[in-house]
Amino acid sequence: MLPCKKNDVAAPNAPLQSSSARYAIFFTPRPDTTLAAFSRSWFGRIGESDALDSFADQAPPETKSAPSHPNRYHGLHVAFKAPFALREEKSPDGLNAELQRFAAKHEPVSTGPLALVRQGNALALAPQDPALSVAWLEAQCINAFDEFSDALSAEEREQHFPHLSPYQRLLLESFGDPHAMSEFRFSIRLTGRLEPAKLEQVAEALAPVLDVICREGIEIDALSLMAAPKSAAPLRVVGRHSLGA
Repeated sequence: MLPCKKNDVAAPNAPLQSSSARYAIFFTPRPDTTLAAFSRSWFGRIGESDALDSFADQAPPETKSAPSHPNRYHGLHVAFKAPFALREEKSPDGLNAELQRFAAKHEPVSTGPLALVRQGNALALAPQDPALSVAWLEAQCINAFDEFSDALSAEEREQHFPHLSPYQRLLLESFGDPHAMSEFRFSIRLTGRLEPAKLEQVAEALAPVLDVICREGIEIDALSLMAAPKSAAPLRVVGRHSLGA
């Protein structure tokens, strides 16, 4: 079992290290916050459980059929280090301990006010102004945990990321993520692709629900270690480590 601090969320069965196990470092909302309540209502989970929450009954009727963004983690999150396989010489316990040390050395950062934005034919939450302190935390996280991640093979890179710019391909080869470092943009994807009329309808319904969250912004107060026993399985919160604790 991976060790957890007092305020961590522990997975009942942490995945064993194997060639198919995957790990990631995400921001996930603290369970007792307005942000977590929205995550439960919209995605039906916040990471530690698949169980639907009573908040789901409060979601606007217009949003019920909006598809959530296809992902192995269907909950409100931001990836600070994209899913990766552990290097053979590294252990899950070592990764968790290092994340705890990393979090303790870094202070919480804020996104500032957010906006509900269109990203192609999807909806997302993004800062109104560039969140430079958040981007710097992501860059430090990428560098700190690069030694834990096994590189993707050329076949895996082509299979999962066929359409990249030369610079994004370089980031993918170097860090396992084409949207790392200078390509990182804080963004919380809320839907999959929607028809234009449906997108406007959902955006209009979500705007009042997200008003307080958008005005106050989000404090990145912790980083969560995510894990899945195999590549196709959903990622789950193993431990949530408070920044500056």
